[in-house]
Amino acid sequence: MRILILSMLFVLGLSGTSAAEPSQQSFDDPMFRRCLTWMLDGQRGAGLDRICLDEYEIPAPSLFLCVRKVQTGFLSSTDREVCAIVIEEQVRKVRAGFLR
Repeated sequence: MRILILSMLFVLGLSGTSAAEPSQQSFDDPMFRRCLTWMLDGQRGAGLDRICLDEYEIPAPSLFLCVRKVQTGFLSSTDREVCAIVIEEQVRKVRAGFLR
């Protein structure tokens, strides 16, 4: 549950809104809900990545799945290394990002 709440806060931060502001995206929008579900569980996402990123600025689930595996454990050392690469790539993007 804590991961779900943190993930939702992350998504709100990405979209430039806050929990107190009304968002342009509505939870009544089935595609928005589908993108959120895909981001959190990584299931049934074929073809969604471009739509979710372009329309709602919702990232791919790989980062969230890796963070969840940190809590629950990795299936193998290869699985752990793949997640380390994914997270390191995101860290590089953060450090290269611009400041407002």
